[in-house]
Amino acid sequence: MKTGLLTLLVVLVGMGTAFAGSCVTNTYDTYVGPPSISCDISVNPPGDVKTFSNFTYSTSGSDHMPDTSITVSPLSSPYNAGLLFNAPWSVGSLHTQDSLIGFTVMVASGSALINDLTLLMLGGATTGTGMASVAETYCLGDTFADGCAKGTTGSLLTFMNSGGSKLSDTVTFKGVKEVDVEKDILLAGGDNGTAVLSGVENLFSEIPEPGSLATLGSGLLCLAGLLGRRLFA
Repeated sequence: MKTGLLTLLVVLVGMGTAFAGSCVTNTYDTYVGPPSISCDISVNPPGDVKTFSNFTYSTSGSDHMPDTSITVSPLSSPYNAGLLFNAPWSVGSLHTQDSLIGFTVMVASGSALINDLTLLMLGGATTGTGMASVAETYCLGDTFADGCAKGTTGSLLTFMNSGGSKLSDTVTFKGVKEVDVEKDILLAGGDNGTAVLSGVENLFSEIPEPGSLATLGSGLLCLAGLLGRRLFA
């Protein structure tokens, strides 16, 4: 009996790293694993939770960026959860650096649906023939594990080079419970240039629950009533 209980305890401890807890600031290798973790970000109103999971990473190019050098920070504001990825991405002439980051965002039970996705580039600069870009593909309502067979796919793009820049991109859509993203962070120096980038951010905005909207509406009506009484008093 004791042996059975001990075995069960060992199994539960081993599985514990895969259970969802609060997302914390840490290096990306702790998110990717093995095992890949699952973590939550809570935003206002209280009880509105988004679960982030299925973290993946690969790197290529002449200058590799290890996942141990990428720091992940959870972001939360009213009806808005997301992740910030910071790393010293940098290349010189004739060099390239390519980082592929993927993860899934799911709506926790009773939480508001996701209705838009924003991609931002932070702390970047280029010279000469250098360029930096972040191309993100997304799957709404499914994951790329099955080719997004039951969902809708699309893409976002941010970039900077000698010709100009686009540092943010946003897409709005009908509310879904699940979004899968894969972002390609690419830096290239070209024949005679440099490129640096320090941050990439993803934000997932949410539709307020009907109850929250009703509460807000009631509050506005009460305020209007009080103002009316004062005007006609």
